[in-house]
Amino acid sequence: MNDAKKALQMSENMNVILAKEGHPDALLRLYEEHGQRIYRLALRQTSSKQDAEDIMQETFIKAFKRIHTFKFYVSQNFSSWLNTICLNCTIDYFRRQRRKHQHKHVPLSDLYNDLQTQNPSPEKTLETEQFGARIRESLNVLPPKQRLIFEMRFYQHVAIKDIADDLQCSQSNVKTQIFRAQRKLRKTLKPIWGKP
Repeated sequence: MNDAKKALQMSENMNVILAKEGHPDALLRLYEEHGQRIYRLALRQTSSKQDAEDIMQETFIKAFKRIHTFKFYVSQNFSSWLNTICLNCTIDYFRRQRRKHQHKHVPLSDLYNDLQTQNPSPEKTLETEQFGARIRESLNVLPPKQRLIFEMRFYQHVAIKDIADDLQCSQSNVKTQIFRAQRKLRKTLKPIWGKP
């Protein structure tokens, strides 16, 4: 770790110590330092500015209520601890969305013939974009944690080790969740491609 990173880490650690002791200025500095990063993490997962803002706020509310439980010898650093809280808030968000829309089913079988063109017109290009959006909607068949892991791996290209670290689980668990997610999606998308 270079000197600049060490200085930043020491500053963050000092803010965490002061925040644990109840200093509001330290809480504000932690929020200012990590707020945009947590917002971007939530936005990548939800694709909604409003939902990302809500998740960011929920993350900091939970973090600041629990900051007294943060232990330097357990968590790698405050950033990782905050990431975990954000990811758990995101999982809760997906659960709420799923309950809200569990009656909805997106039929995908009618899209198969639309994919059979070699030279796409502007209309076909639009249809392809819509097709991509509908595939993304099909992720709703996945349980929240599986969906989060799948999106982190295949949309954000996060390494399996990093996913495991962020979610505080084993790499083999992440691989199992990815395998199960792929199997469910293959079954859901089978009517489109007509493949086993």
